[in-house]
Amino acid sequence: MSKIQTSANQPEITIRRPHSPEEYKALQQAQQKAWGITQDGYVVPVATMVGAQYHGGLVLGAFLSDRQAVGLSFSFMGRIHGELCLYSQLTGIVPGYQGHGIGGKMKWAQWEYAHSHQIPVVAWAYDPFQAGNAHFNLNMLRGKARRFIDDMYGPRTDALNAGVPTDRLIVEWPTSRDPRTVLPEPISFDSVPQVIQTRSGSDRFMVVENVQSQFQSEIVLIEIPNKIMDIQRQEPLEADRWRKAIRESFHRAFQAGYVVNDFIRVPGDPARCFYRLERNIWVS
Repeated sequence: MSKIQTSANQPEITIRRPHSPEEYKALQQAQQKAWGITQDGYVVPVATMVGAQYHGGLVLGAFLSDRQAVGLSFSFMGRIHGELCLYSQLTGIVPGYQGHGIGGKMKWAQWEYAHSHQIPVVAWAYDPFQAGNAHFNLNMLRGKARRFIDDMYGPRTDALNAGVPTDRLIVEWPTSRDPRTVLPEPISFDSVPQVIQTRSGSDRFMVVENVQSQFQSEIVLIEIPNKIMDIQRQEPLEADRWRKAIRESFHRAFQAGYVVNDFIRVPGDPARCFYRLERNIWVS
């Protein structure tokens, strides 16, 4: 259990396991608010959360003093690449409480749980186009990735996923040692090959030219748009080209033995974002 005082104007928040059916229901409400969910079928049932909690999983809430939930984390036992893992299905924070470190505290609580129970990996999926999530998962948490799943959930109707394929990268977060102590070697950015060749387009965003079919360097970069939703609104066909290029690039790279081990933001107009992938490295 940990307590957070987000600011002088915000109430104290406690991160802990829920203790009653009412608190599990509060976590359902937090899930709806965090993702803008309008269909009950996307909300994790109370019975599922309780079952996971009692059988090796971990369900956490970020609770106010009145037991209202402003965040939640739901994970269960699974396997990845034949290895036991704690699979984090979702971690979300209610709008108005985001950006205060609550999500990070919940992820580290998952890591500590897995570490103390000798579970070698925490794993989860996220949208590879979300630059903020990529920065959080790969820079702040120091996770890695070596699997890409096409349209993992199928069509969704929530605010973030409506109308686009739910392609996902699978993050692996080893627990054998503190992942913050394992940092990639610095690179000379201009000398590292880019899998997706791009050029400047209109409205200050990059457009796809082609995807390299072969790459021999030990380190490569895969670019994503800084703000995919802006392209989706202004140039939906270009957004579709980006999604196809990203899907093709990650599949080729992972088949060639590369592992994602960093995320790089390059300031500018437009700002640019790159996944760093390295060959012949261990995830653990």
